[in-house]
Amino acid sequence: MNKTTKLITSILVTSSLLGAGAASAFTDVQGEQPLQMVKELQAKGIIQGVSADKFAPSKTITTAQAVQMIVNAAQLESIAGAGDAHVNVPENAWYADAVQIAAEHGLSVSENMKWNEAITREAFAQLLYEAVEVTGPYPVIKMYINVADADLMKQDSLGAVQFLLLTKIAELDEQGNFRPTDTLTRLEAAELAYRAVQFLEMHQENAIPDKPEQDDPAVTTEVVKVDANENKVIVTKEDLPNPGYAIKITSVDYVGEDEAVVYYTVVEPDPDKMYPQVITAGSDEVLVPAKYTNITTKLADKLELLP
Repeated sequence: MNKTTKLITSILVTSSLLGAGAASAFTDVQGEQPLQMVKELQAKGIIQGVSADKFAPSKTITTAQAVQMIVNAAQLESIAGAGDAHVNVPENAWYADAVQIAAEHGLSVSENMKWNEAITREAFAQLLYEAVEVTGPYPVIKMYINVADADLMKQDSLGAVQFLLLTKIAELDEQGNFRPTDTLTRLEAAELAYRAVQFLEMHQENAIPDKPEQDDPAVTTEVVKVDANENKVIVTKEDLPNPGYAIKITSVDYVGEDEAVVYYTVVEPDPDKMYPQVITAGSDEVLVPAKYTNITTKLADKLELLP
């Protein structure tokens, strides 16, 4: 399976929108922030309006439209030789290619889906999570966010919703509910797509590659004696893009009699905060037994914080 973290070039909300024109002000989108978000998505070719000045934000998005949007959001492409992964859809359906591509990448699409009916928040979340994961893996802190209406969700959807909440692609309402059985409007789907694009864009440079990561010359290691039994290993990364980034030691692997491999990751800044664009350094430290004198560092596959 090919993996990619490239930013999408288009998301087709519905087949009827293919001929829509250039970016313009939508008169039916209320609020400065939603309007700016939709205009930005349109300007990037991610979504389009139903007319020159209408977006129809309150109209529900169907399952077929959602699959098309999500496949394009993750820029999933057809996999050669994946003919066994096939989902039957109505003959000549405009969304057939998107469904086929989704199936090839392991997304949970099936011929039992009601393609022309509104999709629920839970179903959209599951498909979006699966598509984002295909382009990963991505670092996610191991923690649990309480969802007040989690009992309304299928067991298989709980992990997907947790991932989207932890990555801030999705959020709960003021009562702590996800509202899994509610349908999605075009504006709500656009917001999830917008945040997913931001997430993928943010992780393009730091995504785990298919090939082994080479040594990072910007990472230095210092060993400081604490006492006869322990040393303190300080790992520093010098080229963080701004003060919002941090370096975190995730684990230590003891190899042989004297070698210790210290795994680290780069923690992304809070997307809701603004930081000065100044190159900065970040450090973290961990104690290791004194007998391990040969210390090396490696980039961790995912963020699994030490207790």
